[in-house]
Amino acid sequence: MIAFVATACAGSDAATSQIATNDDSVEVGGTSPGSTILNAAAVATTIPVAAPTTVPPPTPISLPTVLPEFGPTGRPTAAGEVQVLTAKASVSRPVVYDEPEGKPIPVTYEYLNGTIDPTYDWFVNPTYFGNALAVMVLQGEPGDAWAEVQIPTRPTMRGWVNADDFTWSSSNYYVQVDVGTNQVKVWNGDEVVVDQVAVVTGDVGRETPVASTYIDEIMPGPSGAYGPWLLSLGVFSEAINTFGSAGGLPKVALHGTNRPDLLGQYASNGCIRLPNDVITMLAAEVPVGTRVDLIRSS
Repeated sequence: MIAFVATACAGSDAATSQIATNDDSVEVGGTSPGSTILNAAAVATTIPVAAPTTVPPPTPISLPTVLPEFGPTGRPTAAGEVQVLTAKASVSRPVVYDEPEGKPIPVTYEYLNGTIDPTYDWFVNPTYFGNALAVMVLQGEPGDAWAEVQIPTRPTMRGWVNADDFTWSSSNYYVQVDVGTNQVKVWNGDEVVVDQVAVVTGDVGRETPVASTYIDEIMPGPSGAYGPWLLSLGVFSEAINTFGSAGGLPKVALHGTNRPDLLGQYASNGCIRLPNDVITMLAAEVPVGTRVDLIRSS
């Protein structure tokens, strides 16, 4: 061991220094007689400190991807492509269940006074107007044995059907009618094919309902007041109990008009009247089962 020992510079002429070359005590000039430097071996050694345990970095948490509320052209992200089921010709009255392989549930119709009609005959195949029964799928995809669908009645029902009774198709069109501004907008995917066109909606006391529904039938207009085409929706008026002198059910539809001067106004019994060129284009391009949202923006 080598250690350097020196006296303080206090001006003493007697200050001396030596080099210790071993572990024995060494006398140093300028100190009191008999004073010594302790043997280095007698100096307590420091207990080794254990190195800290390496803590692994935290595992990053995988956060779900947040989808934007609207697509690049304003189409709601939640209103994407829908699956559609069309009843096979061999199925005259599809059975609706409370869950897959569950219990059958009746499809009924409720009048505004609360009366229930248990003999509701609109969920049949073919339909009242002679078309194949079609429903919009809420849960399920091609290949599934069961699918949850929207049932066109009042109030709107959800139920499960056996997919073997239907054929699958899909629609990437989306129709949005704003009863706050009396305008319609239609998308095919993210492409806008009808942009903010003025329409007629329900008058006071006969308001067009706010609902998420679908086109369940397409047929020629039954009279001039309906224009060239009528696209029936799977929803009923919530403002009137029956329609017409025969007491028919007040089903809502998109159709043309013989009064284009009323476009943009509240003047119908709840149906949505469109310009005849627009309804003609929709009847030709938009498939049955297409989602239609009736909203109120203001």
